[in-house]
Amino acid sequence: MKILAIDYGSKRVGLAIGDTDTGLALPHKVLEAASAQELYSSLEQVVAEEEIERVVVGKPITLAGRESEQTKISLNFADSLAKYLRVPVELFDERLTSRQADAVTFGAGVPTRGRDELAAMFLLQDYLDKQKSNNF
Repeated sequence: MKILAIDYGSKRVGLAIGDTDTGLALPHKVLEAASAQELYSSLEQVVAEEEIERVVVGKPITLAGRESEQTKISLNFADSLAKYLRVPVELFDERLTSRQADAVTFGAGVPTRGRDELAAMFLLQDYLDKQKSNNF
């Protein structure tokens, strides 16, 4: 099954695509956050072109395990997206994915926007790894 991961932000939205058969996640692209309608249309296009069967949206949780204001924003985004797309949309803990992306890009000359798709890739890889471990 092909899965799209979304690292949602107010300025940029990082995307990664992975597959449950291979268990691998790869960065896909970054969308600039325009209007909600434009964003949903762009995501709908990615879902159709890439034959995505599930969407995973990062759920930001503090290191202490608490929800924040950004958590509420991401929950609202995921709820709205689920009403727009014809595939299941679920939330998944994205704790430390941005820090992982920062660690990979630090000093490597990767533009900030590249960090967003890497964060989505780490989110999706964590999701795929968890799915695999739950199947055994």
